[in-house]
Amino acid sequence: TGIVPLLSSLLVLLGMFIALRLTTLIELKRLFPFDLLVIIGSALGIAQVLYSSGVAGDMAGVVMGIFAGEGAYGALIGVFLLTLLLTEMMTNNAAAALSFPIALATAQGLGVDPLPFIMVVAYGASASFISPFGYQTNLMVYSIGGYRLGDFLRLGLPLTVMYTLVVLVLVPLFFPF
Repeated sequence: TGIVPLLSSLLVLLGMFIALRLTTLIELKRLFPFDLLVIIGSALGIAQVLYSSGVAGDMAGVVMGIFAGEGAYGALIGVFLLTLLLTEMMTNNAAAALSFPIALATAQGLGVDPLPFIMVVAYGASASFISPFGYQTNLMVYSIGGYRLGDFLRLGLPLTVMYTLVVLVLVPLFFPF
C-alpha cells in the first residue's frame, strides 16, 4: 500500500513469526542462503565502486572501442558477450551486478536508451550453459549426476549459440535504441 516501506514491514512480519513460534532462528539460519546474500551484496558493492570510480566508464570505453564500427548494436553485442563470459565464471547475480554499470555507461556514452543494454545484461547473466559454476542448479546436477566439464561444454555450447542469436535479434526489436 505504500504506507510502510517493504523492508520494514517484512522485518516486522519476521519478528511476528518468531514471536508466535511459527519459525525459529535456527530454522531461518538453516534455510536462508546467507552465502548467496554475501555474494550478491559483494557484487553490488563492487559494481557501485566500478561505477563511482569511473572504471565502469573505462570498461565501457573498451567495449565501445572494440565494437565502435558497429555503433550501438555492436556495443550491445559486446555488453552481452562480456556478461555471458562473466556468468560462466561466477554466479549470475554477480555477473549481472558487475556488467550493469558497464552497460549503463556504454549506453550513456553512445547517447542511446539504456533499456536494451540492461536487457542484454539480464539475458546474458541468465545464460550459464557452458560451465557448472555460473548457476546453483548447474552445480547441483554437476556433482550429483557425475557430469564432467566436457559434458557442459558439449551440450551447453550449441545452446549458448542459439540463445545468443535469439537474444541479439529480439532484444533490439522489443527494446529499441
